[in-house]
Amino acid sequence: MKLWVYVAVLLLIMVGVSVGLYEYMVSMNPEEKNAKVVEEGDRISVRYYGYIYYGGERRIFDTNIEEVAKDNVTYPKTVSYKWPKRFELLTFTVGDGTMIKGFDEGVRGMHLNETKTIVVPPEKGYAFSWDKVKNESYVQNVPVIENMTLDQFYSRYTHANPVVNGVYRDKMYGWNSIVLYVNPTENIVTVQNNPDVGADYLPIGDPSLVVHVDSVKGDTITFHYIIKSTPILLPSGGIIDKTYQDHFRINFNQEVAGKTLYFVVTVVSIES
Repeated sequence: MKLWVYVAVLLLIMVGVSVGLYEYMVSMNPEEKNAKVVEEGDRISVRYYGYIYYGGERRIFDTNIEEVAKDNVTYPKTVSYKWPKRFELLTFTVGDGTMIKGFDEGVRGMHLNETKTIVVPPEKGYAFSWDKVKNESYVQNVPVIENMTLDQFYSRYTHANPVVNGVYRDKMYGWNSIVLYVNPTENIVTVQNNPDVGADYLPIGDPSLVVHVDSVKGDTITFHYIIKSTPILLPSGGIIDKTYQDHFRINFNQEVAGKTLYFVVTVVSIES
């Protein structure tokens, strides 16, 4: 008999022994053989944290694990991350449409107490709309004197009622403005923007976004934005997430919209 025949026979014997050993182990541990896996219609509870990537850096956007939420060194957060009111298990019925498609599909087939990283492509995550994207020039002009409604004043300055000759910090640009005129009946507030030429202002208190005043000529203030890093969350809810040579992008979509999402999920309970 040739050598290759002996080798083939030996391999068949080894495979047979391995299969037999596995069947024996399963028979000794029927729970392994009949282990419950997540299927459509099951009601499950999970612990999880979800993250996206910014420039190669992992950033957590959601979690129900308190240790992950508290640890900003190991688990840095997205700029729109919100601290949960409570740290509770996420419970839902698989296939009922509660969860995004990629998450729902990703938990199927998982075993009890199994931990798995689910990768959700953009088309199975959160939808992105170009209608919610706005481009802004670095160089901009604003009038020295501005008329606005009371609601606009509250949004730009403070929720307190304006007082004539009162000085208020402009949250949009960072400089101070003086109230010249108030007429609640006509819903009009007139302010005078009062920046210093050559000065730098931090509109959101973050050094990543700077307003530099270039000139004040006549009734026009000319300034330009300096963006040192992204992403930057603005008071309007938009996020500066991309910069270009002559303009930058403000994205009013959810921070996770249109991105590949990663979820580290542990199944805690499965109920058929």
